[in-house]
Order: sequence, then C-alpha cells, then structure tokens
Amino acid sequence: MDMTGVVRRKTRVPPRDEREVPRPRLTDLLDALRGEGGRILLVTAAAGFGKTVLAAEWARLCGEAGDDVAWVTLDPSDDRPGRFWHLLDAALAGEETGRQGADDDVPARTAMIDALIDRWAEHGNEVVLVLDNCEHLGHQGLLTELDYFIERTPASVTVVLCGRRIPDLRSLYKLDLDGAVGRLAQEDLVMRRREIRKLFAPARTDAELLLDTTEGWAAAVAQVHRAATPDALTRGDPHSREQLLEKLCGPLFRAYPPEIRETLAVMALVDPFTASDLEVALDRTDGALLVARTALETGMVVAVRGPGPPDRFRLHRLLGRWFAGSGPGSGTVDPEVIHARMAPHRLRQGHHVLALRHAGRAHDEDLLRRIVTDSGLHLLWQNELRALAAALKDIGPTPSAEVALLECLVALAEGDPGKAARTAVWREGSGGTDCRLAPPFDTLNVGLEALLLLPEGRAAEAVALLRRLDLEDVPPDVRLFVMNTHVAALIAAARVPEARALARKTLKAAGTRANPGAVIDAGMASASLATISEDFPEAAAQADAAIRRGEDHGLRYSPRLRPAHLIAAWAAFHVLDDDAAGLHNAFVFKAVTVAPIVAHSSAKLALILSFPTSRRREDVAEELLDRVRFDLTQGAFPADVALCSLQAAEMMLALRWSDHLTRLKVDLRRTQGISGELHTISAWEFVVSGQLARARQLLTSVTSEFVTSQSRVGLVAAWAMLGRVELLEERPFKAREAFEHALAIAARHRTVRGFTYAGDTVRQTLETDRHHFPRYGREIDLIGRHAAPPESIIGPPLTPREEELLALLPTFATVEELAHDLQISTNTVKTHIRGIYRKLGVRTRREAIAAAARLGVGAPAATPTHALRPTIVR
Repeated sequence: MDMTGVVRRKTRVPPRDEREVPRPRLTDLLDALRGEGGRILLVTAAAGFGKTVLAAEWARLCGEAGDDVAWVTLDPSDDRPGRFWHLLDAALAGEETGRQGADDDVPARTAMIDALIDRWAEHGNEVVLVLDNCEHLGHQGLLTELDYFIERTPASVTVVLCGRRIPDLRSLYKLDLDGAVGRLAQEDLVMRRREIRKLFAPARTDAELLLDTTEGWAAAVAQVHRAATPDALTRGDPHSREQLLEKLCGPLFRAYPPEIRETLAVMALVDPFTASDLEVALDRTDGALLVARTALETGMVVAVRGPGPPDRFRLHRLLGRWFAGSGPGSGTVDPEVIHARMAPHRLRQGHHVLALRHAGRAHDEDLLRRIVTDSGLHLLWQNELRALAAALKDIGPTPSAEVALLECLVALAEGDPGKAARTAVWREGSGGTDCRLAPPFDTLNVGLEALLLLPEGRAAEAVALLRRLDLEDVPPDVRLFVMNTHVAALIAAARVPEARALARKTLKAAGTRANPGAVIDAGMASASLATISEDFPEAAAQADAAIRRGEDHGLRYSPRLRPAHLIAAWAAFHVLDDDAAGLHNAFVFKAVTVAPIVAHSSAKLALILSFPTSRRREDVAEELLDRVRFDLTQGAFPADVALCSLQAAEMMLALRWSDHLTRLKVDLRRTQGISGELHTISAWEFVVSGQLARARQLLTSVTSEFVTSQSRVGLVAAWAMLGRVELLEERPFKAREAFEHALAIAARHRTVRGFTYAGDTVRQTLETDRHHFPRYGREIDLIGRHAAPPESIIGPPLTPREEELLALLPTFATVEELAHDLQISTNTVKTHIRGIYRKLGVRTRREAIAAAARLGVGAPAATPTHALRPTIVR
C-alpha cells in the first residue's frame, strides 16, 4: 500500500542541507555510545541546537554502513496510540501496511507490537530507529506501550530519542541500570570554534566573539550565517539585530505555554536569579518548581558558575537580549511592579548594583532615593566606581537629586573634576532637583562644593564652608568624607598645624571602617603633611602603605592612588632613586588627576628626570623654569619651590644660560626675599667662575643659618657646596667638617639630593674618604650609585689656550715642560690649569683627563705640534 504524502514526510530521514556543517565529533560520540552497549540513545537540547540535524546525519551514516534505518518525525497530533504505531509500522516496513487502528483497540496494537519485535529478532540486521521531537509524547497509554516495546526489542535495535525533553519512560530507568542508555545533552551540542569557522569559511569571522554571543546555539550561528553578517548579533545595525533576534526567539517564545512565557519574562527582568528571587518577583512559593519546569521545557535556563551564592540561574544570552530589546514578554507581567519588589530584595541580599538597577526601572522616586542612600553610598565608599557608574548610567535621566549628586561624587572619585563640576552645574540648574536633599546627601553636597573650590584656588572659602557643618549625627563614612575634604582644604590653605591635628583624628577614625577609599585618603593626607615637613621617611612609609592597601582592594590604577604615587616618586627622588621616581610618577603623569597641583607637581618631576637624557634639553629647561616662576607667584609650598629652583639652576648652569639664571634669581628675591637657596645658587655661580672667596661668604651665611633655607635639600646643598669650596682651596679638614654636617642633615631627613648639586668631585671625595664618615655609610652608598652627568657640573666654556693645554695633559709633562712647549711662563700655565680644574669640577690632573674623556673635549691631536722632551745639554 503506497504511503500518503504526510506519512512519507514523517517517516523519511530529512535530506542533507547544503548549508549544514558536518559535526563528526558528535556522530563519533554516538558511535562510541552505541559501541559501549547503548541500546537507547537520548539527544536532548533546547530548540535550535541541532538535534534533528545531528540525528539525521548519523542515521544517513548508519544507512551507508549497511544498517536498516527507520525515522519518525513527531508533532502534537501524533500523541495518540493508534496514530503513533501506524507511523512507526510504516517507517519500519517502508510502506503503509494497513488502516490506522483505533486508539482504544489495545489488543490489536499489542499484537502489532509483538509482530514488530519478532520481525526484528528474525531479521537479525542492525536497526537504527529515530523518534524525533519526542517531547510531544504524553499520552499515558502510549507511553506504557512504548515502555513495553523498548524493553523487548532485541539488542540489534538502537532507539534514538530526540527532543527538548524525554518522556517519562520507566524502561529508561531499568536500562540505565544495565548501562544501556547513552546521553547527549545540550552542552554537547553547543557549537565549537572549529565548527563556526568551518561554517563561515572562507569568510573570516571572529569565532570567539560569535561563540560568546550565541553561547553555541546552533540556530543562532546558522541564522547569522544566512544573514551574511557575522557580527549582526553584537556590532551590527541595531535594527537588523532586532530582526535577527525576533526570528530566533520570537517563534520559540510564543510556542511555550502561557505560564512558561510569564516565567521567562520575569526571569529576564530579574536576571540573574535564584528560586527565592522568582518567589519574591511573582509573589509565589513554588520558585524551585518554576525554575525546574522552565528549564525542562525550554532548555534556555543556564546555571551561573563562579563566585557567589549557589543555585543561581540566568536566561540564555540571546533570549535575555530579545526580552531587553523588542521582546513583548507576557501581558500579565508588569515590569515596574516586578522591579519595585526586587529592589529592596536585592538590597537585603547585598546585591547593591542590582538593587540600584531595579530601583531605577521601578519609576518610583521614593524607592529610588531609599536604595541610592543605601546601595549607592555603599558602592561609593567601597570604591566600586565602575559598577556604580554603570548602574547610574543604566538608571538613565532621573529627577532624583540624590542620583545627580552621586554622579558628581563618582566623577570626582574617578579623577575628572571637570565632569564633576559640569554635573554639579546641571544639577543645580535642573528643574527636577528643587526638592530638598535627603540626609546624608545634604552633608555630602557641602563636602562636594568644598572639593570643587580647591582646584579653583579658593581653599579659604572651602575651609569656611566645611566649618559650618555639624557632623554629630552624620553616618561614619560620610563624616570621614567630610573630614578628609577638610584636611585637604587646610593643607591647600597652608594651615599646616590645624591640618596635622585633624589628619591624626581622621586616620584614627578611618582605621575603624571597612572603607578603603577613606583609609587611603587619610593616609595620603598624612603623607602630604610629612612631605611638607620634609619628613621623607614618614612620607614614603605612608605613601607605600596607601599604595599597598589600594592594590589589596583592586585599586592599582585608581585615581585615588595617584597622589600616593606622586609622594612616593618625590621620596624616591630625594634618595637619588630616579628609576623608582619615574615608575611611580608614570602612574600620575599620564592621567588627569583630581587636584591640579598633583598633575603640576608630577609634570615638574617628569621634566627634572628627563633632562639628562633628553634631546631637547633647552625646551625641558625652559618649561621647568616657567613652572618654577609660576609657583613663585602662586605661593606654592616653599620646600617644593626651593628644590625645583635648585634643579632649574643646575639646568641653567649646564646650558650656560646666564640670562635665564639671572631671571630666576630676580624672581626668587622678589617673591621670597633673601633666602638660602638664592645664596646657594649665587655661590654656585661663583664656584664655577673661580670666585671661591665670594662663594664661601655666601655659603657660610646659609650654613650658619643667618640666612634661612626654605628646604632641607637647600641646606644640604649649601653644606656640600661649602665642602667643595674647601676642597678647591686645598683645606681637606674643613671640607670634611662641612661634609659631616651635610651628611647628618641628609640622614635625619632621608634626602641626599643636595649632594648632586655640589658636583662629581664631592661624590668621589666621599667615596675615597668614607672611612672618615662611618655613621653615614648608607648615605654615601646612595650618593656613590648616582653619578651625575658631567654636563651638569661644568662651568663656562674652556678658552682656546685652555683647550690646547688640556690636550697636552695626558702626556704627564711637568709644568715647566708645558711652559717651554707652549712658549709661555710657568705661572701662566698654572693659572690655565686651575681654570681647567675649576671648569671641569676636578682637583687633580688625572681627574681632569678622565672628565675630558667623558666630555669628549680637549682630545689630543694624533701628531702633537711639539715633542715634549727634556732639554739635552751638549
């Protein structure tokens, strides 16, 4: 009897589609399961994961290998015993053998089932029977008969059950105990990178991105392939992406029962979720059952792995995206109600980002204000700025003044004061923010206003503003924020004693809170005060502690740590560790910071460090000089100005810019009066020009503290320079006494930078005579490891006669021989040699020869003009 068209289509193995990608790893896996004794093979996955394609491919391969293949494609109309066995009989016989039996004719069907089993037993060939879409089977009588059939089929028959879920068959339990059941789950059918690349070949595509986006959903990958836009699901046109998601998810969603559709819609709203989350969102008590049923029905519920509470789930990425975009959800689900229920629930769970997002989507201002006060401030104090900024962006435009203020604070904490100021201006001018700020945001608002005054140089106004605050009933973290701001304002206003007293209280209070940002800010305030006092060991310890604490909390590149890195950089610079200074300074110099003074100070340090090796030293020196002159007019901290003035003077002398150096000294005198640094710079000029008596007079006034130095570095430099003068005048005992004073100050304040200004002669002398300074071995080691570039210590250029004489020094001829060779007097030779020593910053002929070699000046000619030989009397 010929088959009808419907029966023929249902009992035929689907033909191969030319767009299909062979998946040999899966067909080999089915072969392996069958070879291990699997009589029943279960292939389960959600719609679109390629179950039918895989089963058809394997059935064709089995048929090519000589096996008998029977195929039945099921739909809801086949969930009747008579209909089902009629199709199965037709599939096995290859034709319709008779009229479809009645559903209640059990004896006739039992006889037919027995006949099928006997036929296979007598036939003896290997048989593969595939039942596709078996999730439609639910008739209890039919399942009983199918159990009977499966249990009695001979071992030569392999039954493949494909579907989103497998019917509840008792026979599967019995066969599983015997090891006769093999399984391929959804995770096995997920597409792999090689398969994706093969599908899109020869076109190049980002397989990793596509796999991550589709989570291996074969239907999604194939749909993208057909659309010829490999990035349509991620970076493509939004309109085309919505169409693609609708093709994938729309029919699938609408095929589910109403209760499943409602549950899916809620899952998309509260993603990720647990069973208890669903119970809160739906106001039900059977959350675990809902999760299990939805996962069984759809296969699109994915377990969340990784840190966090157990038993968390989420929807498949594309299904969730469809709901978030154009997906209609369920008519019985009110998203705002769901979000309003979930916001306080997430807050109780401690999921602050999710609580903020739910509160923002609930469109309830009172709820949003309550959640922002708890969750928003919690994220701010924990310095989880990225998560907080993303949550605030997800909330979108809102009339909540608290949210707008929180955005200002986030911008400020991220190191963008400009954005914070713009947001504050918008907030003040917004019509929706006229309402009074709820506590503690009213206090935070005053602190924010004070912080925004500091970059404008209005520190005194900021201090006055903060003094009016009553912090008695303010939450501890808000109080810490205001106290840290107050300390910063006092430092900026140069009220150091008050700042130091308040900083001690703030650091003690911060130590009792789990607030890494407040602890870091308090530590950096103490480090800043130590730097101002030139207590560099304490400053370095506080800065290093702040950096370590920040890195422990994942704040390695946070703007909060930039001031700490700057303090650490300057501390390293004072002990001549230029590599560490440059490394720490890189954290600050390449980024916009909260306080302009931080970036300004970092830029000066970068200029100082780059000068010795720069190819544009003139530009570097000019820029540093401009910054120093700006600091002098703006009233920067004296110690900082003093150090940078000495560095600028060193650059001017190295470049022989006498006019620029004169301009620097004029500015120093006009703004600071007669200072130790001004005298030291002038004495420096006198030393390199040979006026040692005048240099000693100026330096003595500084070392005796008749003229006060603005910094310890300047005082160390004055003592070291005085020691150099004594060496040049051949008074080694006086020089040793001066070096002893300089080393004592350097050791006490951990700054040996001042020795570098005295020249290489001082460094070599300390190395040679270190046995005279047994208490200062560490300082001498630091000085010895830092050989200053010779260019930084040479004075005016050599005269032609001095260059000629320098070229002859390597011959080690006597003064008389040199005078005879050059046809000048011995006194003139001695004067020229003293000038060479002074300009090269050396004391002996050997040192002069070595310095000349390093500088590449005065090299002797290949053939000397005169041969220096002793005169022979005949």
